[in-house]
Amino acid sequence: MKVLAIIGSPKGKGNSYNVTKQVEEKMKDIDDVTFEYLFLKDADLQMCRGCFACVIKGENFCPIKDERAEIEEKMLKSDGIIFVSPCYCQNVSALMKNFIDRFSYVFHRPRFFNQKAMVLATTGGAGLKETLDYLSKLEVWGFGPVVQLGAICPPWPASEGLKIKNNKKTAGSAEEFYKKLKGKKLPSPRFNQYMHFRFMKMSSEMKEYLPADNEFYKDKKDFFYPVKINPFKKWFASFMIKFALFMMKDMGPAEAK
Repeated sequence: MKVLAIIGSPKGKGNSYNVTKQVEEKMKDIDDVTFEYLFLKDADLQMCRGCFACVIKGENFCPIKDERAEIEEKMLKSDGIIFVSPCYCQNVSALMKNFIDRFSYVFHRPRFFNQKAMVLATTGGAGLKETLDYLSKLEVWGFGPVVQLGAICPPWPASEGLKIKNNKKTAGSAEEFYKKLKGKKLPSPRFNQYMHFRFMKMSSEMKEYLPADNEFYKDKKDFFYPVKINPFKKWFASFMIKFALFMMKDMGPAEAK
């Protein structure tokens, strides 16, 4: 099994990297797992310009020519991906935020169904929950529910009690991630994943405004991949969509005059 760890720390080999290395060691104690590290500080991944071309027309229309496509290929060739970021002001680092922004088209057109994901964050104090919650939104890229690991790394020598707690959490998350990697069957989507599919497919019908999405969803029926959807889940999703459309009635395109 191959795991790609994407390190969003501007330090490179700081606290978050050290915790990731601990995950690697614990997973290698279980099985033969290969780790590759991608340091965003060294990657040629320029700042997103917010032009929205990748979402509307397709990622190949991004005006920035750098390593984005190569990074996506690395991700697709991996069995598992660990998204790693220190907590800065109760959120991810600027490097990790830009990485996510550059892949914003994947929120519209998910593709990582054959990969599993872990999100890992470290903090010197507060903001761990907020950072992990934000990173966990990447489940809609196709990963499904992600494994979370948060570690407190204070700017002073850690107590023995904190070391024990961090080590226990790291071992537990590493084992959970390994078990997810071993499960190859594509799962039935959770409700929020199914709702995401329904909304994206519905919005893709406005092909004049979202031609790339329209092309992506035109042959997809019940979900991104063939799977049986619980009838009650379908009914409840339809109900929630009707309610959401009523609440969002002013967000649609204005009628041509």
